[in-house]
Parts: sequence; structure tokens; C-alpha cells
Amino acid sequence: MALILNDPGGVTNDDSELVGTAMSRWGTVLALLLVYIVSYIDRQVLTIVVDPIKTSLNIGDTEIGLLQGVLFGIVLTVAAVPMSYLIDKFNRVRVLVSCIILWSLATLSCAFVTTFTELVIGRIGLAIAEAVVPMAAMSVIGDLFPRHKVGRAAAVFMNGTYFGNGAAMMLSGWMIAWLTPMQGQPFPIIGTFEVWRGLFIGMACLSIVVAFIILLFLKEPARRELTKETVDSELFWAFFWKRRRFILSYCLFAFCIATVGYSLYAWPATLLIRVHGMPAANVGIIVGPMFIITSIPGTALAAWFGSRCTPERALQQLMLMMLCFIIILCPLVLMLSLGSKPVAIVALGGVLLMYAATHAAILTPMQLIAPNRMRGRLAAVSSLIFATPASMGPVAVGYLTDHVFQDPMALGKAMAIVLGGVGVAGIFAGLLARREATLLERETELQGAGAPAQAPHPA
Repeated sequence: MALILNDPGGVTNDDSELVGTAMSRWGTVLALLLVYIVSYIDRQVLTIVVDPIKTSLNIGDTEIGLLQGVLFGIVLTVAAVPMSYLIDKFNRVRVLVSCIILWSLATLSCAFVTTFTELVIGRIGLAIAEAVVPMAAMSVIGDLFPRHKVGRAAAVFMNGTYFGNGAAMMLSGWMIAWLTPMQGQPFPIIGTFEVWRGLFIGMACLSIVVAFIILLFLKEPARRELTKETVDSELFWAFFWKRRRFILSYCLFAFCIATVGYSLYAWPATLLIRVHGMPAANVGIIVGPMFIITSIPGTALAAWFGSRCTPERALQQLMLMMLCFIIILCPLVLMLSLGSKPVAIVALGGVLLMYAATHAAILTPMQLIAPNRMRGRLAAVSSLIFATPASMGPVAVGYLTDHVFQDPMALGKAMAIVLGGVGVAGIFAGLLARREATLLERETELQGAGAPAQAPHPA
């Protein structure tokens, strides 16, 4: 039975009504969560085999940072803009399935590379295809739940980042142990088998299976608020300009959050392996479950706070919640980066918990302020603004290690500088974004009450 039974051509204009049954709504959210998990598995499998890839392709930490950060991140966010038009205008489920197949092929190609350039090309293909996932999912979620309930569903979906990282670590740890006896054996096309190449092959096969599951069991829900005006590109940019103060202040805040995330996903496993001497298989077995276990209470925190929002104050209350979590996150990242092995492992759990709570809501503000046919584009444009510079985080860590400290063992110091710096900046950016959210909702409330809207800022 399909998870969503709505007529794909259906339309509903009531933003407060529920679509389908609770089982169908949350079944759809869980299906989208599965897709997000698999996308992160393919993206993050590289993190646990950094040193073998460096040795095989003769590259350094800076190049690894480029692969995990700016090269991947820029392509991901730039590709999201044209992809957003597909989400806003065509069947979102079909677009999603097509992209899963494309990134599976890109992941498979990474297993057969012989140069850094070839690996870059494979990662670019992966980023282009994966760009569609959060936009498609948030667009669908916005059609299934009323405005003040979107945050809870979005928080569950955003768990995919942590479940995906955790699953990537656990699967990688298990596969490394299973594939290690094959190291150095003859292998078709590759020539000589290397364990890290086998990881990419295995993850690509998993994604193909998920693509067929989604194709069989997920259908397009009815869209809300379908009007001719909301499709107009000129009106989209007029809307963006009208809401620019909140959008841009929020993007600054989200930049700080995303920078922590990019660096957090890129380097802690290498820190434990390289600096603290833990075997890669052990790191996968320990850190993988940690990603998953901490994401559950982290997301529960975000969902609980989100469920306590009132419809007319949802945005500003959401911003306050995110600000509180980022304040707690700051000292934890320093403990992770500079502490001993036991301290680093415990602190990593705390960092993942607070980041899960913060990141669970990172796409929700754009969904709260945009009409249906602008949600995909607004998510894409705002992500382009904040995620592109944030993708420099892993590169900055690698550059400090290679060229400033000139010592691979100084990885912890480099992480402390980057993560600690953007964490503190995020506190100030969050205060600004919450102020703008309060002014925006106050203006909207006045307009809804029929009172003349007061401009929150002088022209």
C-alpha cells in the first residue's frame, strides 16, 4: 500500500488542515527520513577512510577538506537552485527517485578512481543529485502538516543527517573488518583491491535498493496554496526582498550552525584515529551508534520545543530554541577538540546532541514564512547563501593542519579554532535573527488583524 493516497493533482488551500491519516503522514516522513539517511551514508563514507585515500591518491588534509567541504558544499548548494524549480513544478517523488539513482552511480564511480581529479568529479555528481533531498522533503512535509506542526515533522526528518552519519560509521566499521582480508587481491577494473574502494561499491548498491523502495511505496501528496501568483518568478524575488532582513540575518546564523556541522562530520573520526590512536573499525563501531543515539534525544528536544510554539509566535520561539542550543554547544566543541581521548569521546556525544537539536530546525524557518510554490526556491536560495561559505569549514581545518601548524597531529587545535570561533559568532547572529523574527511576526499579526502594518525598520 502506498504511504500517501492523495490524488497527485489534488489541491488544498487550507493551511491549518491535516492531510490524510496520521499513519500516512508520518509514514511519508519516515520514508523521506530513509532517503536522507542513505544520502548521508554515501556522502560520509569517505570520513572513516581519510588516511587510506590520502595514501592511495597521494593527497593531503587540505584536499580531503575540499572533498568533504567546499567542493561538495558549493556544488550542493548551487545545484539546489535549479533543482528547486523541479521540486516546485513537477512530481516531487519522481524527481527524488531519479536523483537517488544518479547519486548511486556517482558513488559507484568513486570506487574506481585513480586520481584526485576523478574523485572530485565523482563527488560533484553525488552533490548535484543529493541537492534535491531536503528541498523535496520539506516541500512535502509542508503540505502534510499545518503551519505550527511543521517544526515537529521537520525535526524527525532532519534526523537523517545523524542516522546517516551513524549508519555510515557502523556500516563502514563492519565492512572494513569484512573486506580487510581482500586487501591487495586482484579485482576487475581496479586491478588491486583496496578496502576503501569496496566501501563505495557497497554503499552505492544500498542506495539503488532504496530508490526502488521509494518508487513503489511513496506517492505525491496534494499541494497547498496553489495559485498562479506564487509561481511567478518576479513575485518570488519581490517576496524575498520584502522579507530580506529576516532571511539574511537568519542565513548568517545558519552559516555558523552549518560550519560546525560540516567540520563535525568531516574530522572527528580522523581525530580519534590519528591523534588518539584508535583503529578505524573501532571508531566506526563506537562513533556510529553515538551519532544515532544522540540524535534521538536531540531531535526530541527540538520537537518538544517546536510543539509548544503557538501559530502566531512559531518563528520567534523557534529562533530562541536554536539560540539556546548553540550557546550550550560552544564549550563542548572545545572539549572535543582539545581533550584527552575519554574527554573527546564524551564531548563528541554532547556536541552531537546539541547539534542535532539545533540542526533539526535549520530548514523550518523558510517553510514558515514562504507560500507553497516558493518553499523549494526559498530553501534553495537561502541554503546557497549560508551553506556555500559554511562548506569552507573542513577546508579551514585541513589548511591549518597542513600549512599553519604543519603537523598532522595538530588536528585538534585546528578544529578548536574553527569550531570555537564560529560557535561564538553564532550566538551573536542568533540574537540578531530572533530580533528580526519577532519584528516580522509582529508585522504579520498587525496585517492579519486589519491594522495598518508598521515598517519594522526605516526605509
